[in-house]
Amino acid sequence: MKKFMLCAFAATLIVSCQNSADNQEKSTGSSADNPDLTAYGIENSTHPKGLKIGDTVPDIAMQTSDLKEITIKELYNDRPLVVIFYRGYWCPVCNKHLSEFAARAAEIENAGARIIAVTPESYDKADITIEKTGMDFTVISDIDGSVMKAFDVQFDVTEDYHTMIEDELNASITETNASKSAVLPVPATFIIDTNGKVVYRQFNPDYKERASIDDILNNLPLSEKE
Repeated sequence: MKKFMLCAFAATLIVSCQNSADNQEKSTGSSADNPDLTAYGIENSTHPKGLKIGDTVPDIAMQTSDLKEITIKELYNDRPLVVIFYRGYWCPVCNKHLSEFAARAAEIENAGARIIAVTPESYDKADITIEKTGMDFTVISDIDGSVMKAFDVQFDVTEDYHTMIEDELNASITETNASKSAVLPVPATFIIDTNGKVVYRQFNPDYKERASIDDILNNLPLSEKE
């Protein structure tokens, strides 16, 4: 009888713990598949995952700074394409990474690839980033967020993070962004081959983690149309 009562108590305890864990996941919005990323300013209602290696990039249209429309397919059609997402001129980590990237961009281009940087900031703010970093490759202002959504890197910014940027960096995400929305991309990097397939990705919600030039050079595919 005692053995039966102990088993029954243990079963009840397991169920109780499981219900407690389930309730905690619901309250925090986190799970193994959707971890709590609020420490990086990411609302738990949005869980960007990023395109995976082997995925085909949607053929989305983008508008350049001189108001010309291009598709992403036009950019990878004749050579591999490196796509860098960055947050804005106000981001010191972005500026450091882009400066290092700009200093060695010619190595990537000489290897036969094209580079674009995609940002939610408006073109007038992107000009500030270009001046700060010395970037000499195409920058796309993702005015409606379609590029970030296509690559699954866009997220809603937490109110606390938005306030922190205002207080510590004297900048407003909503005022900086072309859409006037509090959204940002995970600062990811993708390499796309001439068939439109993702062959390399660096994707980390921790905005301090970025792809290195050497990583990119080591993963560039040969153009199949040269």
